[in-house]
Amino acid sequence: MCAGGVLAGVLAASSAQAHTDSVAIDVTARIKERCGFASSGPDDLAAPRDLESAANFTVAVGLDCNTPYALGVTSQSGGLMNVDATNDGSGYAFSKRYRVSVALDTDKGIVRSQRCTSSEMEDGGSCDFASLVPGRGLKSGSGISVGRNAVITIDWPAQATNEPRLAAGHYKDTLILVVGPRA
Repeated sequence: MCAGGVLAGVLAASSAQAHTDSVAIDVTARIKERCGFASSGPDDLAAPRDLESAANFTVAVGLDCNTPYALGVTSQSGGLMNVDATNDGSGYAFSKRYRVSVALDTDKGIVRSQRCTSSEMEDGGSCDFASLVPGRGLKSGSGISVGRNAVITIDWPAQATNEPRLAAGHYKDTLILVVGPRA
């Protein structure tokens, strides 16, 4: 027992006199998360002119997200609405539904949504990516998108397959896109 006490005393004395030839300094830094649209992006999209014919077109929107994120897409009106006339009881249709799907190009690969109708994409709609809240909607998984795009695909069937026929006029809807770090 006495030998153990002596050894502890010797160890304590030698460590008190020890000198070191190096110093360790921990350096830490942080990159703030950011997520938004690239500065150059489409403001308006000129869709095919003839709503009577089937259409399928895409638009790419630049992303700058250095963290996993989500993209929300909503339809302001729930369909293409006739801006020249209102329903007058004539038996013609004054709105046309369309469909939208989204593909996120990330460093981990492409993340694709299901296709939703414009009426499902209104605020509070049943579409999985319909959201007006940044960070909610179609999730990028563990991927990020710096210098990559969200590709929005829009399509509709020929009007001949739908009844009633469309009233003459110009039709318009606004898609609202929001992006943010995943909520």
